[in-house]
Order: sequence, then C-alpha cells, then structure tokens
Amino acid sequence: MEAISRPCLSPNGICTRKSGRPFHHNVHLAVGSRSTRFASSRAAAAAASALGSEFDVVVVGAGIIGLTIANRFLTSSDLSVAVVDSRVPCSGATGAGQGYIWMGHKKPGSELWQLTMRSKRLWEELAETIRDQGSDPLHVLGWKRTGSLLVGRSSEEVESLKERVVSLKNAGLRAEYLCGNSLRSEEPALGEVEGAALVLDDCQLDAHLTVEFILKGNRSFGLQGRYAEFFNDPVVSLCRSESSGEVEGVQTSGNILKARRAVVVAAGAWSRALMRSLLTGSNSMLDIPVKPRKVLFWNLSPS
Repeated sequence: MEAISRPCLSPNGICTRKSGRPFHHNVHLAVGSRSTRFASSRAAAAAASALGSEFDVVVVGAGIIGLTIANRFLTSSDLSVAVVDSRVPCSGATGAGQGYIWMGHKKPGSELWQLTMRSKRLWEELAETIRDQGSDPLHVLGWKRTGSLLVGRSSEEVESLKERVVSLKNAGLRAEYLCGNSLRSEEPALGEVEGAALVLDDCQLDAHLTVEFILKGNRSFGLQGRYAEFFNDPVVSLCRSESSGEVEGVQTSGNILKARRAVVVAAGAWSRALMRSLLTGSNSMLDIPVKPRKVLFWNLSPS
C-alpha cells in the first residue's frame, strides 16, 4: 500500500510519491540551501546576553515541535524561554520532512486519532488566522489542501482500502474509494494500480517556510528580553540540585543554562538517545520508545 499526495503531478511534470517502503520520489529542498537563514538573529543573541544563563523554561530541540512549544510559552504566558540545539532549525527531521498533515494513515478510535485530529485542526486554524490577517497561507507556510491517496496494487490491499474508506467516512472525513480506471484518469503517471483511498481534506505545508514563520514570532519576544537561542550548542548533561537531585537546567558545550520552571526535551527521534546519555550514572530510568529512521529522497526531473 502506498501513500501519495495529491495532486501527484506538478505543473512541470514532476511526480511526488511517498511509499511505505524506505523509498521516496520527492522534490526535496536541500537543507544547506536554507539553513543559514535560521542562524540566531541579533535580537535573540542580544536577549541571550541580557538574560545571561537563567530562564524560566529551557527547550532542548529546535525542530518544529520544540519551536512551537517555545512559541506557546511565549504567547500564552510571561515566561522567558531559551531554545537550544546541537545544530540549527531544519537540520534534522523537520527539514527533511515533507510536511504532510494527513488523516488518511490514521485509524479512527486509535490512541493517536484524537491527537492527530486536534493537530490538523490547529494547523487549519493557523492557516485561517494568517488568511484573516491579509496574508496568503500558501506564501507564509506553503499551506496546500492537496488531499492524499493511499494506493493499492493487489486485491488484498484494495479490500483493506475499501474498509479504510468506510471507517474514515464514519468518523466524519471526506473519503472515497477510486477504482483503477478512475484513479488512472486522475493520475495517469501511477501506471498499473488496482485502486486507492482518496482523503480529500488532507493537507501539506512547507516545513522550511513554517519554521521561518514560527522563528519570526519567537524572535519578536527577544526584543522584550524573553527569548534566546543557543544553536550549534549541543546539550551534554543535565544540571541537578545537589540537595534534591531535581533537574535545574542543562550543560551545553558552551553554556550552563539554568531553568527556573522546566526543561523540555523535544529532540524528536533523538530524544531516546539523548535522555539515555543525560541520565547515565543517575538512579533514573527512562526509555522513550522512539528512534531515528533512515529515509532516502530522490530528485526526479521530467527527463
């Protein structure tokens, strides 16, 4: 069973395809082409200098999750926030991701269903807010309601897709099953396929543009002395209270960052390895069931 973002064919004829196997046809922007724009701003650097090494919250990880967590603290409280990362935003999974915001992959009633529904709703609300403010979400976030296709190439996969469509429709989503002929009339580049599940309201955004948008919002709080960035500064250990053993901050390769209220680890797929290394030698045991996964991206031209 394969997953495909719609419309598959772009105006220049390049086909975008995502497979369940470690193999992707995708127009992918190289991380290096944009990473320099995510270096710490002057305001964030000035805030770091002004705040010194003590903050209310220290967020470890400058991917889209870590930056969004920081943004929520900044916009919904008066807390000061520092974001620390071993590299710069979009150097890891966020920069390599394809920005899919899909429900088609999820199973209604599963433990992730409500979380995924809420996440999609929040992204849609953000896009609508940007539109209400007179900007185009496409230009700001790369936001597109592309829809998605789950493609079946065998009779067994087709039956599974039909069941999925019924389940998604019963959960309130706009979903439909396309037979092979109908599918090829919509997406002739797919070739020989048996059928597909079409989820009409699945979306996609540009992670680089979205991170740039979130960073801009975060950095506006640097002017107020509430936000600082420590990029290219990996965390090497936790700082603990000598009396209670409670975590009080983090030690990076170049700084000691104290956290008055909380340390948030948002290092994505590297959180497990990071926490293991940070807890080495302590009495704490924490095994986070996530790990990095290697995926290959191919750039294909019409020729």
